[in-house]
Amino acid sequence: MATTEEQERTPAIAGPLTSVFDWGHWPLSRGRLAGAACAVAFAVALCAAVGSLRAMGVFVLLETLLLALPWRLPRTERSAVGFWTETVCGLLGPLGAIAVAVWNGAAWLREPGEPAWYVAGAALGGVLLWLGGMNLRALATGELSFLAGPTRPAHGYARATAIIVGPFGEEALYRGTALTAASAVSTPVALPLGLLAAVAFVARHHIAPGANGRDSTRAMGVEVSAAALLLALTLLSHSVWPALLAHLINNIPSAVLQIQCARSGRADTP
Repeated sequence: MATTEEQERTPAIAGPLTSVFDWGHWPLSRGRLAGAACAVAFAVALCAAVGSLRAMGVFVLLETLLLALPWRLPRTERSAVGFWTETVCGLLGPLGAIAVAVWNGAAWLREPGEPAWYVAGAALGGVLLWLGGMNLRALATGELSFLAGPTRPAHGYARATAIIVGPFGEEALYRGTALTAASAVSTPVALPLGLLAAVAFVARHHIAPGANGRDSTRAMGVEVSAAALLLALTLLSHSVWPALLAHLINNIPSAVLQIQCARSGRADTP
């Protein structure tokens, strides 16, 4: 879930490139440790469930372990390969969830939901954008990217990729699992698993080192609101697609901002 706070704090291009990891700072902070614990709890719950949910749990566990590595800060001083490596590691859970859902033919993939729920999804996306506080007019004129400053092209495009690709897998992993539980076990099981998934959805954004703008009250409020409202929309509509629409509406402006910052950056350094 991209937030305006995060994107407006995109660091300016830095100097010499450094190594990917900082092994001297491996111990996790209390915040990172709490985030990892929530993600692991969700992974364990999935592994203890039935069918395809177990495979998704394995992907969540692997992603959590990788995000907990001591990725070196600031990220702007890392190479394109190092930056993309961390980005892909952060997409392991969502992409794995998509692969598992497609491989197993998850029923919710074929449940589009009623048209009225897409109206609700579009409205929710707008509400999340409003909560995030992004100035869309400034984004359209380029003023927002000017204020954010240029970034290395590879870094900016990596962020944009994660912001656009993430919602598809996150809806499969954090909302689709609730629908799978409802159909495979019983509807009462879906709510507890969905709530745990909502907590893990927020937590996963805080496992990697560096606050990245997510430590503000506004950013946290957007994440918590999105986790709760997207889950409610999914359970009420019996489909992940309206929630995906809301998620994309919220994320696309942030992806555009990252691309603008990347285009204004200097030539990439391998």
